[in-house]
Amino acid sequence: IFPHLLRTSHLFFSRIVVKLKTSLPLMSLPQNPFTSSTIPSMKKSPSLEKEGNQMQIENVDRISELPDDMLLKILKSLSTEKAVQTSLLSKRWEGVWKQMPYLFFDMKNALKVELPLAEQSHFIAQLITKVINNHSGNLEHCKILHMTPQTQDGTLETWIRSLIHVKHTKYLELKRFRVNRPGRARVLHLPPNIFSHPMLTSLLLSQYQFESAHAFNNCNNLIILKLFKIKVEVDVLNTVIASCPSLKMLVLEIFQNSRTGCLKIHNNNLKFVHLTCTGNDNVEVSAALLDILSIHNVKLKNYFMVVFATLAVNVDMMNPKEVYMLKQVLDAWARDLQILQIFFKDNDIDKKEGESSIDGIQNKWGNCVFDRVKSVLLYNFNGSDEDQFALAASFVIQGKMMESLTIDTSSLPAYKTLAIDTVVAKLMKLPKGNKNLNIKYI
Repeated sequence: IFPHLLRTSHLFFSRIVVKLKTSLPLMSLPQNPFTSSTIPSMKKSPSLEKEGNQMQIENVDRISELPDDMLLKILKSLSTEKAVQTSLLSKRWEGVWKQMPYLFFDMKNALKVELPLAEQSHFIAQLITKVINNHSGNLEHCKILHMTPQTQDGTLETWIRSLIHVKHTKYLELKRFRVNRPGRARVLHLPPNIFSHPMLTSLLLSQYQFESAHAFNNCNNLIILKLFKIKVEVDVLNTVIASCPSLKMLVLEIFQNSRTGCLKIHNNNLKFVHLTCTGNDNVEVSAALLDILSIHNVKLKNYFMVVFATLAVNVDMMNPKEVYMLKQVLDAWARDLQILQIFFKDNDIDKKEGESSIDGIQNKWGNCVFDRVKSVLLYNFNGSDEDQFALAASFVIQGKMMESLTIDTSSLPAYKTLAIDTVVAKLMKLPKGNKNLNIKYI
């Protein structure tokens, strides 16, 4: 895309050719790859010739003979900028990048210190617009990190219209940044229904201010909504959430609410909710299918600026997808957890709890958040399930800050509670990350 990088395109192409040639079948190279005899021959014959103990390889562009799907796999390892540059390599490469399923633009990386900022912003934005317009087909994912002027001159709205309503992008990320110093959120002026399109299922917005919810009207299409560092009044945010009834994942990091009010999250399809917000009187969450509720730094005005961190998880240990999600959430939690509640789903399938070694237990769960949680409550814990036992044991072994591990058996049938005594005894024998850890069951 950018002129100062065009000079590298032929060198980049040559490197790819060399790498592919070295992996061709039935082709051996000498032990010293830098001898003069390894320089490609200019002969047009397709045969390979031997000279002494070394082999000459003709100078043939075999990469360009590959089908488009193979060339696209090569381009996937490149940035959007370098992928577009490959169109200069030869006529064969001219339109390949236009079929890429994703586009990623970062204006910050393209800035030059010695040039006027305003001129650069305008010029780079024009290039991004040109690339989007020249791309053919639909997009799976597009991410744009842009500067403040694009929110003011209509460029951002043009990108959104093209990406959503022309390119049918499924996952769109838009992030605003300021050079040198953080700036206040800029008002995002967008027309009604702009995010409403059946192909758009995931949306991430960062560093904006919402004055109305019109852009989210009729967003039945959105499955994932992530709002980071957004300034918005609580009534507007409530309307945004209510306008997206199909959401399964909602991530909110909302700051600087100037008015009081109750944040209302009422959605029967939600499975994952993460909240970081300030300035609300209270928060209401009503979600019948919710599996994970993650709350961090929620400050409520009617209380004395309460700051707490708690995570509640509903997981089926027999479901690999749910176990994987739990690992991801625990691993991503960056700060200390006051309370972690885990509700094990009852699938009526008992897996025998074996004599797992300490190394085996740690290998199952890694480090995750075990050394940053203070209190753990396990509900519907089945003493005969080896995966549940491995998770509990990981907290015991790695929980350097953990003060209590409580196993709640109140929902279990009587015949299953008999095994809990044995399980607690085994947990007590494990080496403890915190020697003062209190293990109990109720």
